[in-house]
Amino acid sequence: MKPAPLTPREDVSPQKPIQLLLIEDEEAHAELVRRALQGQATPIDLMVARTLREAREYLNHTLPDLVITDIRLPDGSGIELLSPGISVSPFPVIVMTSYGDEKMAVEAMKAGALDYIVKSEATLNDMPHVAERTLRQWHEITERKRAEKELRIHAKQLVALSHLSHQVLSGIGIDALMKEAVHLITQTLKTIKCVKILELLPDRKTLLLRAATGGWSSRVGQTTSLTHPNPLITHVLISGKRVFAEDLHTDERFRSSLLTEQYGHSGVALPLSGRDRCLGVLWASSEQPWTMTNNDISFLESTGNTLAVAIERKETEARMRKLQNDLLQASQFSTLGELGTTLAHEVNQPITAIINYVRACQQMIMAGKGQVTQTICELMDKTVAEAERAASIIHHLREFARTGELHRTPEALNTVVYDASRLALGETTESDIKVNFEFSSQPPLVSIDKIQIQQVVFNLVRNAVEALTEAERKFITIKTISTQDHAVEVQIQDTGPGISPPLNDKVFKQRFSTKNEGMGMGLSISRSIIKAHQGDLWISDTPGGGATFHFTLPLSEIQPTHKETNN
Repeated sequence: MKPAPLTPREDVSPQKPIQLLLIEDEEAHAELVRRALQGQATPIDLMVARTLREAREYLNHTLPDLVITDIRLPDGSGIELLSPGISVSPFPVIVMTSYGDEKMAVEAMKAGALDYIVKSEATLNDMPHVAERTLRQWHEITERKRAEKELRIHAKQLVALSHLSHQVLSGIGIDALMKEAVHLITQTLKTIKCVKILELLPDRKTLLLRAATGGWSSRVGQTTSLTHPNPLITHVLISGKRVFAEDLHTDERFRSSLLTEQYGHSGVALPLSGRDRCLGVLWASSEQPWTMTNNDISFLESTGNTLAVAIERKETEARMRKLQNDLLQASQFSTLGELGTTLAHEVNQPITAIINYVRACQQMIMAGKGQVTQTICELMDKTVAEAERAASIIHHLREFARTGELHRTPEALNTVVYDASRLALGETTESDIKVNFEFSSQPPLVSIDKIQIQQVVFNLVRNAVEALTEAERKFITIKTISTQDHAVEVQIQDTGPGISPPLNDKVFKQRFSTKNEGMGMGLSISRSIIKAHQGDLWISDTPGGGATFHFTLPLSEIQPTHKETNN
């Protein structure tokens, strides 16, 4: 009978011989096995040991692909070579004996043997087929156990990510979140020695150590300038790509850094990527050589993405608070300017009349030929002086309101409109309002006073929200549209009751309001701001019902040459 070809394990290449250890003290039996294995398609390196001692000496420096051992040997039983349980056995084992003992077979299988044969000329000649079957079975077992192990690790990683995401959604503070992330990484990836989370602050020149393990935990909260950067961190921040150093002691890329002294053997640095910039770096390292699996990479990248979302949320909240404060101040100053102009106009006339009346009194008194005392004349002089001083103050207030200067800077209009709209929409409790942003595909740059334009957008969006209070269809559409006359138009559409045509011009007048509690200043101030920017503000009907407010702004002389990302 021709021996079947011996198939190597999947991790053994066709060019690499299969390492087979035969433990047999009878030379005739060993020779039969040797002859049976000759001429196989896959080369086999056969090592024959006659005793347990010889076998152990071989195993001390070589891990074979397969062991075939006789049970009864001169210095013991071949079963002694088996590991206590197949789950930790480093190699597959076939046991053989010259005696058909079922009890001994069961004992061998319990000890971890994958097969059991009774020696005969036929079974020894069939050894290639037995070996092939055993190697295939061993490969299936090890692959299944590897898959089960990876599945357990992946499940643990998913639980950790779920917990971290829940923490983000619950609104936990950024410092507590970063500390929790470091703890989860070290608990999930047992080989990790050091974890650091570095946040690149908005100035893009400073790194803040948010959280860390080991000796670095005492430095949490400290900042580092990028003037003398760590080459690995700098590479990640600039490229926005993951960097893995298999051996920090020999990696030429980072030889000049302190990594080799502080971080151990292997390490990986991942960017915390935001919408439009890198927000920081997540660093993890191991004291031992670390072979990263796809699950490890996916887990760390998902953790980094979750942390990036938290950092962006923190920055957005801070930006919204500042914007809200700036808009409040701008609204107060604008209202003050409008009120000041009105006050100057309306109060100036009575004060002028007071001055005239007092002067007439002076003339009449002086014509009284000394019948009025000098004291009364002095009091009259003081009255005139005070009235003139009040008139001067009001005059200066009017001039300030009339000639106030705009602080113009080039701004991406899409971003300005989006931020102010989100702030205005964030204050509404109408969760059923649907909002649609339709921004120009070529984000225009405009030279504007950013705070004042955001105040206009804020007022118009808030008006749209209030107009939908009793509406059945609640939609708001916010657009930016490039026009043909070197300008850009902003539209805020609602599906509310609309404004009747006779009121289209009146709504922009001072002290005119369609609201019972309105002061009639918001739209008047908004039009004044747009006019000061050489634009126009008007109203039209929304197709299908509702009102649309439009305003235009001239484009900046300098426009971006590359495509920016819209919000």
